[in-house]
Amino acid sequence: MDFQEYQEIRNTIKNVDILMYQGTSLISRIIRKLTRSEYSHAGIVAWWNERLMVMEAVGKGVIVTPISNNIKNYKGKIHLYSAKIPISPDERLKMLQFAQLELGKEYATWKLILFGLKIIFKEDIDKRDELKRENKLYCSHYVAQIYNSGGYDLKKGVSDRFMRPEDIAKSELLEIIK
Repeated sequence: MDFQEYQEIRNTIKNVDILMYQGTSLISRIIRKLTRSEYSHAGIVAWWNERLMVMEAVGKGVIVTPISNNIKNYKGKIHLYSAKIPISPDERLKMLQFAQLELGKEYATWKLILFGLKIIFKEDIDKRDELKRENKLYCSHYVAQIYNSGGYDLKKGVSDRFMRPEDIAKSELLEIIK
């Protein structure tokens, strides 16, 4: 989605829709390779007053930035995903409130590295699939937890702590919009 496409669909975007990123930077390409994913990053959409924001876990931690800045400055493609199933505005707001409680948490660099090693060496990952709040998060873990907080499991049998961007993009609950 480029900036013009964003402007065209802006008013149809809902709270907790998901932005999936296909980065072209070296780090993004490494993440895509290690996680065997088409995507390198994920974030969720939040309406704040009349502004559309993206909430995401990045190197600085869990932050909020205007989507317009995000789209203008991102090196790569961004795709918008939304739930196939109806999620009421009240449910979306509850999920967004959970996401806001996670703001300011640290980025889980070591968890992400451990996860990458588990994928490389084909080790088992934690299959416990319940909501567990953590002090440190990485992007797809953050997105999965937000949906889990509303009772929506993006990938059955995979712990949120081991959710890859690809798992989110291929979730049966979601569809690509743009």
